[in-house]
Amino acid sequence: MTVEIREVEGNRKLAGNPLFDGWYADPEIHLFGDRYYIYPTTSADFDSQTFFEALSSADLSNWTNHGRILDFADIPWSTNRAAWAPSVADRNGRYYIYFSAGDGAGIGVAVCDQPAGRFADPLGKPLIGKYVHGAQPIDAHAFIDDDGRAYLYYGGWRHAVAVRLGDDMISTVGDFVEITPTGYVEGPFMLKRQGKYYFMWSEGNWTDSTYAVAYGVSKSPFGPFDRAGCVLRSDPTVGNGAGHHSVLNIPETDDWYICYHRRPIGESDMHFRVTCLDRLHFDASGEIELVVITAEGVECRPVASP
Repeated sequence: MTVEIREVEGNRKLAGNPLFDGWYADPEIHLFGDRYYIYPTTSADFDSQTFFEALSSADLSNWTNHGRILDFADIPWSTNRAAWAPSVADRNGRYYIYFSAGDGAGIGVAVCDQPAGRFADPLGKPLIGKYVHGAQPIDAHAFIDDDGRAYLYYGGWRHAVAVRLGDDMISTVGDFVEITPTGYVEGPFMLKRQGKYYFMWSEGNWTDSTYAVAYGVSKSPFGPFDRAGCVLRSDPTVGNGAGHHSVLNIPETDDWYICYHRRPIGESDMHFRVTCLDRLHFDASGEIELVVITAEGVECRPVASP
């Protein structure tokens, strides 16, 4: 689908929020090759959430929906409901999607040679199929460190867990470590900047305006992560329930974007959530500034030629 550019300021074209039509939540954004990709949850009742889609763009404005990239009809161990919060990582020319399959049935992994799918389950069972440290196995986020080590962060029911991924990206290595910071509810995300690990999460209630994103900083990918402050929250003049986000850094720059969902003003249905994109800024001391959520969105940014 194509979304009309909503604002033009001089020579600057702004993409507008929401980024594209449709009810979508929990978006994870990436830059793979010559396109930006967003992997969201279809925002609907749990029994209707039986698949994942991918959308891509060359400029952060005009988005193409690639359709179903993973269907629970092909995941027999799932409960065929509650397809939540996909996370995608690339390694050695292959793409790995980690996903919640069934409101606690487990976290699965599927693989494809293309970022737009279609993905296939190589295990035939959950990658994580049990509750560890009290964490519901949902909301996985895959993070690959500078040294090539890969980690999986996940957890609902107010517990956050981290574990290393094997070199094959479809196994785990070592202990599951609880890293729950104060206020944590769900939606973990990790980024690294200037040698520091920034662990981010959603807190509050996803159905109302208390939903927000907070963060903590550590010198280790396993923390500890003390709550440092709020990153993202509702603005009653722009949108409510802002949360469950991801972050994109443009390579070779210190430019950062935050992709998240929010509920449009005037919408009361808990599933009426849309995907938005705004700028994320760090101050001179490395702290994350509170995001200004906007209707205008970010400046259109074509992918740079290699």
